[in-house]
Amino acid sequence: MRIFLGTLLTLAILGFGGATTYLAINERQLVFHPAERAVASPPMTLALRERNVAYASGDGTRLSAWVVPGTGPDSVGYWMLICHGNYGNIGYGDRPAFYASARDLGLNLLAFDYRGFGESEGSPEEQGLYADAEASYRYLTDSLHVPANRIVIFGHSLGSGVAIELATRVPAAALVVEGAYTSVVDRGQELYPFLPVRFVASQRFASIEKVGRLSVPKLFLHSPTDNVIPFAHGERLFAAATSPKQFVSVVGGHMESFKQDKATYFGAIRTLVTSLDSTAVRY
Repeated sequence: MRIFLGTLLTLAILGFGGATTYLAINERQLVFHPAERAVASPPMTLALRERNVAYASGDGTRLSAWVVPGTGPDSVGYWMLICHGNYGNIGYGDRPAFYASARDLGLNLLAFDYRGFGESEGSPEEQGLYADAEASYRYLTDSLHVPANRIVIFGHSLGSGVAIELATRVPAAALVVEGAYTSVVDRGQELYPFLPVRFVASQRFASIEKVGRLSVPKLFLHSPTDNVIPFAHGERLFAAATSPKQFVSVVGGHMESFKQDKATYFGAIRTLVTSLDSTAVRY
C-alpha cells in the first residue's frame, strides 16, 4: 500500500510539474491569439473611409493602424484610441461594425494592431503592447497634432489592461473599458485553479494595481453574462478606481454588447464624451 501511495504521489507531482512547465512555456500562446496576419477590408456598406497608416513603436517595431474619420454632429474633434482584445486584428469579425457605431457618434478613431497582430511586426508581450499603445498615442499627438484633452482611450478585454496602463503614462480626456479584468493573473488562476499561475506568469496586466491612480474620467462597461471576463472582475476594478467614474451594465456576450445593447452601450459613451469640454476642432 505504501508503495502504491508513493507511486500515486510521484505521478501527481510529475503531472503537476509537467502542467506547470507547459503553462510557463506556452504562456504567451495562451494569452495572445493574433490568428490571421492578413487584415480584411471592412464591408463597403459601413463606409468607414479608413486610411491605412504605419508608424514605429518605441523600439522601432513597425505598427499598422487605421484612421477612421468621425461623421456625426456630436463630439466633433474627439478621438478614440482603440486597444482591441487578444484575438485577431483591427479588421477581425465585428470590429469594423464597432468602429462604424463609434464613428457615428462623431468620434474620430485610431485603431491599431499590437506587435505580432495583423500587419504589425514583431511578437506580442506585455511591455511591448504598452509601448505600442503609447506609440499610437504619440502618433495622434505628434503626427496628427491632436491635443491630449481630445483623446479618449478605449480598451476591450485584454486591451482594457493596455488602455489602463496607457492612462497612467499620458494625459487624456477620458478612459473607457469594456469587459475589463482585475489582472490577467487573476483570470488565469480562476481558469487553472490547481496550477501556481500567480508564481509562474510573466504576462500580468495588473490593472487592479493601477486604476486607483487615475484621475481621468472613467467609464466601465460590462455584461453580467460575459463568459470570458466575469462581471465580478469589472465590479472589483470599478471599486478600486477613483472618481470621476461610472459603471454601466450592458446586455450581451463578451464581444456582443455593442450590438445587442447598442443604445445603452453607445449612449453611455456619448454621455461621457459630451460631458467633456466641447470646444474641439475637426481634424
